[in-house]
Amino acid sequence: MMAAAVLWLLRLSGPDHRGRALGHIGLANYAGLALGPLLAELLATNPDHVFAAAIALPLLGAAAVLALPRPPRADAPTDDAPPGDAPRPSLLRATLRPGLGLALVNVGYVAVIAFGATVAAGNGAEVASAIVPVFAVTVIGARLLGASVPDRLGAMATLRACVVAEGAGLVALAVVHGSAAALAATGLLAAGQALAVPALGVLALRRVEPARHGAAAGLFFSFFDAGVGFGGPLVGVVARALTPAEAMALAGGAVAAVWPLVAPPGHRERLPSRTNVQCSARGDPFDVLEH
Repeated sequence: MMAAAVLWLLRLSGPDHRGRALGHIGLANYAGLALGPLLAELLATNPDHVFAAAIALPLLGAAAVLALPRPPRADAPTDDAPPGDAPRPSLLRATLRPGLGLALVNVGYVAVIAFGATVAAGNGAEVASAIVPVFAVTVIGARLLGASVPDRLGAMATLRACVVAEGAGLVALAVVHGSAAALAATGLLAAGQALAVPALGVLALRRVEPARHGAAAGLFFSFFDAGVGFGGPLVGVVARALTPAEAMALAGGAVAAVWPLVAPPGHRERLPSRTNVQCSARGDPFDVLEH
């Protein structure tokens, strides 16, 4: 379902708005995670009602999809695809670096979900219970306001800033004292988390022709699940062996490692194609490159 939904949004958005499309998928995911438990709590007096809702809601989603027009198909190669008859990279090879980056980013995600409130309370923050809600609200707000940033500024540039922000925010949350500092650190790491994921998604799709975007998106988002599935127990083991604060700081280091992992040495990123078209119209004798 996730791969199909991503593919649909990618078809509707076009190649210049892939970051925004991937950001909106994340918004839908966060909305479901936020509202689902609340609905289950309201229906918890009768467990049968919970399961009835779990059956009915996907069927309502399917009915809504049937009422919508089909998105256009896209079979053209990407700008970054090998020319002519050159072999194309496998889906695993094309998505591996961004996928591993996504898994590491989610180590920070599970750290703040699991231990954010505990660490803040241990550091004297009186609003420790607000850490996770502030994290979620900031992610949603950053996705709504900035989902197009990877499209406009480049995925690599966005990713570089985001992993620095998220890593620094995790380390700060582990060491700062007081409510205001804890909330500021949470907002910083949440903003980084919010835009790092669509930036990584744009990078994962960059070397894949549009006809295979659905399969590539499914493979890429499987790293999300791997990051949560393996990152949660890993962070827990470190927290037990050391302290929750030290586990959170080490999670910040894991997030910071995303940049050297994803960005190959000497990488140069092209700006969106519309910029190149404008420069070509002016007769500039060189390609516009973003370092």
